[in-house]
Amino acid sequence: MILKTDRLVLRPQALADAPDLFAILSDPEAMRFWNRPAILRLAVAEELVREQQAAMAEGLCRYWTMTLNGAVIGSVDLSLIQDGSAELGFLLRPDHWGTGLASEAVDAVAAHGLAALRLIRLAAVVQTENRAAARVLEKNGFAIVESRPVLLADGRKKDCAFYLRDA
Repeated sequence: MILKTDRLVLRPQALADAPDLFAILSDPEAMRFWNRPAILRLAVAEELVREQQAAMAEGLCRYWTMTLNGAVIGSVDLSLIQDGSAELGFLLRPDHWGTGLASEAVDAVAAHGLAALRLIRLAAVVQTENRAAARVLEKNGFAIVESRPVLLADGRKKDCAFYLRDA
C-alpha cells in the first residue's frame, strides 16, 4: 500500500532500496540513537532488507521507503504485528531532520495501522537523549508509559522511553 502525505510518498520497501537505505544506515550521525552502530558494508544493508522483506511476506511487519520528490530520505515501519498491536519505527536522513517530514511519515503510517490494518495499539521506543524522536511521537498522539535502561544490540546500555498510542 502506497501512502501519501503533503510532501512524501511512502511506498512499500523493495530490495532495490538497499543502496539508498545503506547511505543512511552507514551514517554515524543518523545511527547515533539507533539500537546498533552504523552499518559498514552494503552487503549487510542488503541482507537486512532481505530479512525485512521476508518478515513482510509473513505479515509480521510493514516497511515503507520514505521518498521526497523521488529521492529516498528514510524509512518508517510497523513491526512485531500481532494481537492488534505493532511497534512503530522511523529513520530519516540527517539533512532532513527538523523539517517535519518524520512527523508526516509517522502520522500517515499510524493512521494506516489504526484504520486499514485495524490495529488497536501502537508502541515505540526511543533513547531518552533523542528528544527530536520523542517530539515526533508526542505530536502524533503517543504517550510515554515508562523509562528504563535497556541493553542495546551492540552491548551499550542506554536509558529508553517507551511510548504507546491507542486507537
